[in-house]
Amino acid sequence: MSYTYKVKSEIFKKQITSFDEKISELRAILFTKNSISNNKIELKLESLELADRVYKMLREVTSLKMGIKYSISKKFGEHNIYIITVPIQKGFKEFINCLDSYNLDKILSSESAVAGSIRGLFLASGYIKTPEKEYALDFFIDNESIAEELYGTLKHLGKKVFKTIKRNKPLVYLRNSEDIMDIMVLIGSIQAFYSYEETTMMKELKNKTIREMNWEVANETKTLNTGNRQIKMIECIEEQLGLNNLSQVLEEVAVLRLKNPESTLEELGKIIGISKSGIRNRFRRIEEIYTALEGKNEN
Repeated sequence: MSYTYKVKSEIFKKQITSFDEKISELRAILFTKNSISNNKIELKLESLELADRVYKMLREVTSLKMGIKYSISKKFGEHNIYIITVPIQKGFKEFINCLDSYNLDKILSSESAVAGSIRGLFLASGYIKTPEKEYALDFFIDNESIAEELYGTLKHLGKKVFKTIKRNKPLVYLRNSEDIMDIMVLIGSIQAFYSYEETTMMKELKNKTIREMNWEVANETKTLNTGNRQIKMIECIEEQLGLNNLSQVLEEVAVLRLKNPESTLEELGKIIGISKSGIRNRFRRIEEIYTALEGKNEN
């Protein structure tokens, strides 16, 4: 069972009471599938649950005569196709006009209409990936104007939404986990939202722990590299000049480093009671002496 199917299965159980929400959801499904012609509505769906939901919702909002049947398609493997038809009849044009009236402006004027529209588009054309893999909510929509409408709706809601063409179809998509979770709540997938949120939190906690471990390893490596370089300089000075010829404070810090090769500058400073910047300055002066000795050797 795909993650998308699990999310949609929860939504199929959601009961809608608002007329605005029902019409908006139906309009989104019918329009995105290009199901409306001059003399009939013919909606073809591969999901029995969605076909059942659409059929029941149509009966709730209109008294038009309609039918539902199925056929077997052998395209991409044998599977059932469920076909809902509403032939032209008295009241047909009025119903289509009602659907048409729910344009973007009217949808945005009603929270229930926004929820119904996005829900219908998700049920008809939406795909959501499990958060363990990546954060992705995609809408592959057959109708360019509806794709643009969805893009505008999500923009209006303040979501980081993108639009492109993929597989010769308009694709509207989200890649931000918080935006995806907001949409899940909006369309009524509450249990899936809690699961998604928990997985996201665990994933981010794991990533944070990995980042902190990498940071610690990088710091330890940097400390070791710094210590090794300082020891190399001190040993060179001892061989060519003698540490006892250094000033007392520089000799003190040189001997301290030889005894504590893996300690940080801050740790060395605490041992002799000076600040990190103070001990850094002393090593800078040791480096200047080392550089001068190296320059003489090259000459």
